[in-house]
Amino acid sequence: MKVTEETIANLGSLLKEQLEADIVSIVAAKLHLSPSQALDMYYSSPLAQKIEEGELGMQYLDASYLADEVLKARL
Repeated sequence: MKVTEETIANLGSLLKEQLEADIVSIVAAKLHLSPSQALDMYYSSPLAQKIEEGELGMQYLDASYLADEVLKARL
């Protein structure tokens, strides 16, 4: 397998998608929400935009920590 810039870009996208899925799953479990409710909560949080933009390397932090940040923003 040849690693190209495109491969690396795709990997970054996949990692970000997995991180978002993990965050939503954790939020849903902690608050006993449906996946769609947790997804709405995540995407309405300021954190979602920061992760999308790669702000301060947020996309490399642990999903549990980031889920807690989503929950804090809710309060």
